[in-house]
Amino acid sequence: MNSLAEMALQHARKRLAGSGKPRRTAHAVVVPSAAPKPKSMDLVITGPINHFMFLEGRNWAVDIVASLRAAPADVVIERLTGAAAGRPGSYAAGIQSVIKELQEAASA
Repeated sequence: MNSLAEMALQHARKRLAGSGKPRRTAHAVVVPSAAPKPKSMDLVITGPINHFMFLEGRNWAVDIVASLRAAPADVVIERLTGAAAGRPGSYAAGIQSVIKELQEAASA
């Protein structure tokens, strides 16, 4: 066995025997946080729109709508909006197109 493996084995045996270095415990003060800010329901799409990525985002959003078909439209729209945040602009534009269709269907 090489020296590094022997040192690791000795260290592990000491820890199991309880004679190793005492562990440091960090005592954290728990501060109650403020209520989370409500997320904006508006998507901001920037940059040029790549048609392939637009279709990929749209197909993904359609799959999500199909999987959440028992949920109310407001919940589905909120989930899609949250999922579109941080996505590339083209992908988010595809998701946004499905959101617009859902909003139109819900208002009709």
